[in-house]
Amino acid sequence: MALKITNNFNKSQAFKGNASSGLSSLNALYIQNTGVQNPANAMIQPAAQFAPSAAQAAIPSGQQNGVINPLPAYMPGVGAVPSGYFMPGDDNHGSEDKIIKKTPLTGARIMADKIAKDIFVYAPKGMQGSKNSNFYEYLSLGIIPYIVGSAMLIATSVAAKKFFNPNDAKASGMMGKNIAMGVILYGAMKWAANKVMNKGTEIITGVDMEMPYKKVINELPENGRAKVVTEFHRVFESVDFPRWDLINKQGEENGNRYEFYDKIAEDKLGCEEPLNAPDQVVQPLIKKALTKAMAARSLTSFLWAATGVAIAAQKPFAEEFLNFSRSSGVLNTLKHLPKNFAEVFVKSAKQLWQGSTFKSGLVGKGLIILATASTVLGLLNVKRGYKIDKHPSETKIDYKKDYVEN
Repeated sequence: MALKITNNFNKSQAFKGNASSGLSSLNALYIQNTGVQNPANAMIQPAAQFAPSAAQAAIPSGQQNGVINPLPAYMPGVGAVPSGYFMPGDDNHGSEDKIIKKTPLTGARIMADKIAKDIFVYAPKGMQGSKNSNFYEYLSLGIIPYIVGSAMLIATSVAAKKFFNPNDAKASGMMGKNIAMGVILYGAMKWAANKVMNKGTEIITGVDMEMPYKKVINELPENGRAKVVTEFHRVFESVDFPRWDLINKQGEENGNRYEFYDKIAEDKLGCEEPLNAPDQVVQPLIKKALTKAMAARSLTSFLWAATGVAIAAQKPFAEEFLNFSRSSGVLNTLKHLPKNFAEVFVKSAKQLWQGSTFKSGLVGKGLIILATASTVLGLLNVKRGYKIDKHPSETKIDYKKDYVEN
């Protein structure tokens, strides 16, 4: 077991025995429970001879002898060391990077976890200058300015409404509603565009760009303690360095290291027989396809987000959406909200397409067509070149030519 000292040597000295006995009460308890006959030899035996399972079985967790939940850690010359003085290795905390099962709610759970950590963990760590802050946390914090900035943008239109005359207050309220819907549709349309590109790429290539995995990080010790924290990443978030090791490990657990590549070769590349080296054949094709897909996804997501903002700016969202009478009640409003939203969205999209003038109609048509075309062409580009040569050319030798060895 690999052990790392997380406290200074002076603290570990407190667990050594005195000169006369050579054992402290803690070490005596450890040796008594493990059945070691020669204490002097026990103090110099390597830690590998004291298996963690044996130590845990020998010292019950609830035993009240000054030892509270001792870890199965042993250091020559010191003996058994309790929690807080050593950071256990991977075998003790039992966690490692691993692909997690994807469900319809996995994305929502990961996003909720990220937002909660942004507010309560990552931001405080960064403000304190923690040495364990990393680039992932920095990028994750980008969602906070989006949320705060959107709220401030909406507030600027509605906060001072009570100071306006009735007509101006009504116009300000309509503008605030358009801005609020613009923020919502910006995020919703961008999310939907990403989903379409991801799903389309998965159908074409067999690769899920959102395949999630849990990353385990052993943080550097702070305040005399070391933590093991987790982050959620995507296997293919980096085209240059995908986590092939996790894919191979998952295949090994299912009895076939190349299961992932064999499935793609059979289902998407049309190979009738298993390839000799499927990883070497399929990996370059995957990286090439993902490069195209990620570029197309970035372009299309912002085009659809702009389309969403344009739809939210139309009159139906300002005049008809959520215009229920106060007597309707909250429950009745929520009951009819989906239908009301769908009707207003369709009307606004038609109005964007038609436009109030010829020029506005031209801009609206161009925006919708451009966003749609970028999605279709992006997926077609991913498909292009995603194949293997099933009938490789045979090497031919012209025996009529002379062979000269230098």
